[in-house]
Amino acid sequence: MEAPRSYQVRERPLSAEDYDVPIGWWGWSWEPPVPMSITELLAAGNFDARTAALCWLVLEAHGSILIAAEQPHSGKTTTLTAFLDLLPADVCRVFVRGWAETFDFLRHTDPRRTLLLANELSSHLPVYLWGSKAVEVFHTLGRGYALASTLHADSAEEAVAQLTGELGVDAEDLARVDLLLVMRMYRVGTAYGPIARRVVSAHRLSSDLRGGVSLVPLVGWDGDRDAHEHDESAQLELLRARRGGHVGELRAELDVRAAYLRDLGERGIFAIPAVRAAVAARRGESVKGEGSPRAKGWNKA
Repeated sequence: MEAPRSYQVRERPLSAEDYDVPIGWWGWSWEPPVPMSITELLAAGNFDARTAALCWLVLEAHGSILIAAEQPHSGKTTTLTAFLDLLPADVCRVFVRGWAETFDFLRHTDPRRTLLLANELSSHLPVYLWGSKAVEVFHTLGRGYALASTLHADSAEEAVAQLTGELGVDAEDLARVDLLLVMRMYRVGTAYGPIARRVVSAHRLSSDLRGGVSLVPLVGWDGDRDAHEHDESAQLELLRARRGGHVGELRAELDVRAAYLRDLGERGIFAIPAVRAAVAARRGESVKGEGSPRAKGWNKA
């Protein structure tokens, strides 16, 4: 990664209203983003229903997720945004403010039900999160917060090396991240064929005996068959650690969630509002909740 750019950034106290509004969530591009629902991404083959179900269960249990890809427009933010539609309505979402972050949210939020959202871990723009403030955000995971973000890396190993070596995140803090997904783009058919985006790996992060970060494979991708492969025992161990419960029950719930997502697609439910409504109804929530995540998750000073 190239050296950080120099920008003038003015810090000021941040309010609940500030944190409730994403700034530069899709980055800065000449082309406007085209958000996609989880069922649209499944239909496109970006990942399979079992991978989506695993991410759903982990995020629902207040887990943390990072999505990495080396190439721009690989689908990192689109995928992460689709996963956020699976969250319960009472999760307080805090859009961290990049280089202007003041950590005022620490005084007003319950870590156990607050998800910190960083559009990208990068030094390229002031709205992205990097440097000492990124290190501090990772440190809040030890206080009970969860984190969801993206970064540029072509493999899980490269992502870990970048975050611990180049950025300086403490290995103990990084090991609290539950899921690290890596995505890549491919040409289908010929060198001039249409572009396909695929999650090529998913790993669980954990501490190793040397005080570093170990990578536990959860999902892989067979390019020849264009199929995802799963390590069920590792996935169930992650769910047991994150959610608790018996392995048999967790396996059944993973199967149920995957089947539910497949069924949504088979019933033609692809529009983002329709998917949100279906997931909310399954959870017994109203589509537009009784108040925003901010109202439910923020304590007044």
